[in-house]
Amino acid sequence: MERPPPIELGYVTIPVPNVSRAKTFFGALFGWACAAEFGPNSAHVGNTRMPIGFSTGGPTDYSTLYFQVGDLAAMTANVKTLGGAAGEVAESPSGLSSVCKDDQGTVFSLWQPAPGFES
Repeated sequence: MERPPPIELGYVTIPVPNVSRAKTFFGALFGWACAAEFGPNSAHVGNTRMPIGFSTGGPTDYSTLYFQVGDLAAMTANVKTLGGAAGEVAESPSGLSSVCKDDQGTVFSLWQPAPGFES
C-alpha cells in the first residue's frame, strides 16, 4: 500500500491592523497582487504559489516565517524605504536572515539561502 504524500502548509493568513496598507507595503516589497478582497477586513494574494492572505487583527509576530529572497541587502533597504524596519543580518549554515517589521508593526523575516539551501 502506497503512503500518501506528507501534509504541507496550505495557506497563510497574515493578521495586520489595516489590510489596505498591508497590500501596499507587501505589494511594493514582494510584488504581491491581491486577486480578491472580502470587504475591508481581508484580501487574498493571487500571484504566489502558496496561497497567502491578509486579515485584520494584527500586528502579529511572524518572525518565524522566512520569505526567501535573492539579495538580502537590497530587500532590507527596500523594507526601510517603505517605512518598515530591518534588524541586524544574522548568518547561519543555511544562509543570511534579517527580522523585519512592516510599516504597521507586523514582524516577518527575510532569508537569503546559502548555496544548496535554495528551494
